[in-house]
Amino acid sequence: MKKRSTLLIIVSLFIFSLSAFAQDAQEVTKAPYVEDFEKAKELAAAGNKPIIIDFYTDWCSWCKKFDKEVMTTDKAIDYFTNDVVMAKVNAEVDTALAQKFGVKGFPTFVLTSSSGEEIDRVTGYLPVDDFIKTMSDYQKGIGTLQAVLDDALKNEDRSLYYKLADKYKYRGDSENARLWFDKILSGADKDSLSGEASMAIADMMRRNKKDDEAMAAYKQIIVDYAGTDFEGKGMLYVGHSHRRVKEFGNAIEAYNSVMEKYKGLQFAEEAEIYIAIAYRDKGDTALAITAYADFVKNWPESEDVGYANKQVRKLRGE
Repeated sequence: MKKRSTLLIIVSLFIFSLSAFAQDAQEVTKAPYVEDFEKAKELAAAGNKPIIIDFYTDWCSWCKKFDKEVMTTDKAIDYFTNDVVMAKVNAEVDTALAQKFGVKGFPTFVLTSSSGEEIDRVTGYLPVDDFIKTMSDYQKGIGTLQAVLDDALKNEDRSLYYKLADKYKYRGDSENARLWFDKILSGADKDSLSGEASMAIADMMRRNKKDDEAMAAYKQIIVDYAGTDFEGKGMLYVGHSHRRVKEFGNAIEAYNSVMEKYKGLQFAEEAEIYIAIAYRDKGDTALAITAYADFVKNWPESEDVGYANKQVRKLRGE
């Protein structure tokens, strides 16, 4: 018995050592970065390199996906070691820098000169190849706001208008964004590009905390784009807008309407998880637990099952 116990201890220590080694190896293979923008400027000036500021938050799932799936690749390690300086900035800690660059969503990657002047940005997650290509193109002046603006002024192309408006939107320039979104909508039928522009305008209102205007815009989208996916998106965002201003009963009612209309479809899946979130935010623990459990039962293949189970354990105090 004693020999067996000793053997178990040795095996356990060996497994622990392997785990520690694997963790250390993973840390070593992560692309290099600094956590201070001023330090990044010093390094960039010394190496004559541009800077990429990665604005993230602790709760942002796409930020974590970027760290896990992009920053650990050989291509990213080479790129961030040799071509640019990466500064990772928690936007909820360094709020002044986030406000300076007008960051409206996460993750946001701002490419700047070595002195910190913005060249352009990417908002949202991109796989490593697309990310490096986009940033490399920006350095060559390809696809930047100025390049797209020049093209839009020379060509009557609604897709160019949208691309330009979207760039203004994520720079926090709502006035110019609205101008180009309106050009898409002017005299056009209710096609998919018009629907995207209408959703983007409502989203700008929501991000700028113009809650009443955003709510009205989403409700109008439901009417204007009835029978299309934009109707479902509008219905969901009516719920989101109610939840944002803590009108949880109205939010739950809106999400239930989505579930009723889109039974078995993705809109219903999204609505059901948000019903649970609304109950949680309302402080109704019992109903939140039930709603999360119902979601897991009804959507067992959903990528949000893990999140729902985690919330149940948390609400139960486990």
